[in-house]
Amino acid sequence: MHGILLIDKPRGWTSHDVVNWVRKRLRTRWIGHGGTLDPAAEGLLLIAVGVATRLVQYAVEADKSYVAHIVLGVSTTSDDLEGKQTRTSHLSQPPSAAQLHAALEQFRGSFEQYPPSYSAIKIGGTPAYRKARAGMPVELPPRTVFVRKLQCLHYDYPDLVISIDCSKGFYVRSLARDLGTRLGTGGYLHGLVRTRIGTFTLSEAWSISELERILSPETWPLLALHPDMLASSLPVLFIPEQQVTAWYHGAPVRSSLAAPPETLARAYAPDGTWIGIARYDANQACWRPILVHHEQR
Repeated sequence: MHGILLIDKPRGWTSHDVVNWVRKRLRTRWIGHGGTLDPAAEGLLLIAVGVATRLVQYAVEADKSYVAHIVLGVSTTSDDLEGKQTRTSHLSQPPSAAQLHAALEQFRGSFEQYPPSYSAIKIGGTPAYRKARAGMPVELPPRTVFVRKLQCLHYDYPDLVISIDCSKGFYVRSLARDLGTRLGTGGYLHGLVRTRIGTFTLSEAWSISELERILSPETWPLLALHPDMLASSLPVLFIPEQQVTAWYHGAPVRSSLAAPPETLARAYAPDGTWIGIARYDANQACWRPILVHHEQR
């Protein structure tokens, strides 16, 4: 079994819970996911099976979209609903809509963001959240993130609902915290739904209740998306018939398609069968296999 399954992760499940659930139903261990969602978050989770696990990095690195419910006026230790309250705002007047929109403007484009101390980022091999829960100081370096779109959908203090299109590595919890700081109110993430990963959308996803009824090894070919869809942003390379055997043996192949050095491409046999991923070697003017897949028929 090879392919991609799009799942609407329910609130309360970890991403690993979903992986284990699918693993038991499909009776295979070759399963991974394309981007962690916190247990309190819900929405699109990409499950990769078989050779698709070797392409899952493209989902992890892809831009993502979210709808977030932020509560202003309160700060928590974890910057979300799960943490303990550390501050309550006592402003005589809540921020106006104009003040809110001016503050949101500061979080569009490229900027440095500090991840939450309660995150899975490892410090000396230990997840930061474990140190934070033990009361140890946690200092995580900032990372450069990019927000392509940030829109206010609803504002009725203390409740704020926004939609976000952002780069990989972006923490919506950090946005809630930093927005609250900028407004002088404090803030935390109350709810989060992921609606997009790259070209995949939540509208395409299966719910757990639907999959309870239909997911099995026998129905997998009917439900799964092809693995090469994970790399749909890469150019297409057709391997000439006389070089397909060499490709399967891991040998470099030549093609009329030239490209800048180190360019990656999806490789296909002349009949359209996906056979892997190639990298262009400009010095030798050839394509080198970096993933070889022999599709069973």
